Amino acid sequence: MIHDVPTTQALDIAPEAIDAIDVASPTADGLGAPGGTEKRGVLRRRRRDEPVKPRHFPCFDGLRAIAAVTVVMVHTAFVSGFTTSSPEGIYTARLEIGVTVFFLISGFLLYRPFAASHIAGRAAPATGRFWVRRFLRIVPAYWLAFTMVSYVLKGDVHLLHGWRNDLIYYGFAQTYFPKVVLTGVSQAWSLNTEISFYLFLPLYAAAVALRRSRRSDRRQLLYELLGVAILIGISLGFRTFAFHQHTLEAHVMPIWLPAWLDMFGLGMFLAVMSSWLAHRDRQPRWLWSPFMPWLSWACAGVAFWAVSNLHIPIIPIYTDHLTTNLARQSLYGAFAFFLLLPAVFGPQPRGLIRRFLACKPMLGLGLISYGIYLWHQGWLLVYLRWTHRNLNFPFGLPWWQLFLAVLGLSVASATASYVLLERPILKLKDRIGWWTRQSRPAHAAPPVG
Repeated sequence: MIHDVPTTQALDIAPEAIDAIDVASPTADGLGAPGGTEKRGVLRRRRRDEPVKPRHFPCFDGLRAIAAVTVVMVHTAFVSGFTTSSPEGIYTARLEIGVTVFFLISGFLLYRPFAASHIAGRAAPATGRFWVRRFLRIVPAYWLAFTMVSYVLKGDVHLLHGWRNDLIYYGFAQTYFPKVVLTGVSQAWSLNTEISFYLFLPLYAAAVALRRSRRSDRRQLLYELLGVAILIGISLGFRTFAFHQHTLEAHVMPIWLPAWLDMFGLGMFLAVMSSWLAHRDRQPRWLWSPFMPWLSWACAGVAFWAVSNLHIPIIPIYTDHLTTNLARQSLYGAFAFFLLLPAVFGPQPRGLIRRFLACKPMLGLGLISYGIYLWHQGWLLVYLRWTHRNLNFPFGLPWWQLFLAVLGLSVASATASYVLLERPILKLKDRIGWWTRQSRPAHAAPPVG
């Protein structure tokens, strides 16, 4: 984090900005003296032997909390009958937008260390360590939740049994099997997509950084932006292809990773621009304006209103069409993009919106947001059973009652999971850094231009 570098912290300069200062200023650190050229070269190489330390973004736990709570809201609103019986149901039906927020968060936070390293010409994160860290963060908590929800709480009466299906469930592969995708922890389809993204990201990053030594930082920025544009193009092309197929698999292809690369790509775009501005130590006035968070969230609100009034079906499962899919996902992406913007740029401790995102209740919910996401659907079905209702005749239950009950049960189980399982594992995860012990520079010192 930036706090590990007191000299740069005092100047409010990001660590990745030091390279630009060193190269642009021949007399920096007294290196303009005789023999300074050689010393300057040694220091450049030494700094490029060191990775760009990840920066801390304090508002992102609040964003995770928002994403998790909206997902709980969309499911409880439908099951209670509120979505189908109320004029406001067109809005509650679109609260599934929280999944898109999760995707942009992953795209930003996970790609930023790669982007910062590429632009600064520093050592890149180690692929193996990246994958191990992701495994420790995602897999144990999911295995616990799936086992408890499916086999202890009996939260899914449609669960498919047998060792083959167990391999699918525990192996994050249910999105690739149409008969399995809506069983077990049904919302885990997004985890399957996330896992695919984790496997893909370091390979993509390595491709973007090929021959970095031959490029200036400015040209590397162009390569990064071109890569993001290609990801968005792949998403559009894949969805167009999927909607022209007439196979059983075509029904699940729109939730595979290629179809969501545009949403991850938007988060990666924010990572690239954040890394570039930090590398060049720039703070554009319009991004650091106190009005930016309000304007950004107003744009997010407009996007949410627009997608809610597209006359998209308000039931969870319906026959989708290409034009509807393209419009819906574009507006979902716009909502998430503008929601994240104040958490990425600007003075993080300042402003009501940022203080709200970083307050203790939002921080607490953010820490256990993954568990809330995993457990809530199971508790929803269990609560219906406790109240002598089922999914065929659930309507008539007040939404607020169902929402608060499910959220409370989910928070309790997510907290227990975090304290007893996730936090001990996270301590192990934190010992496994992004970089190897003896980090080598990914490339020779690039020019700044």
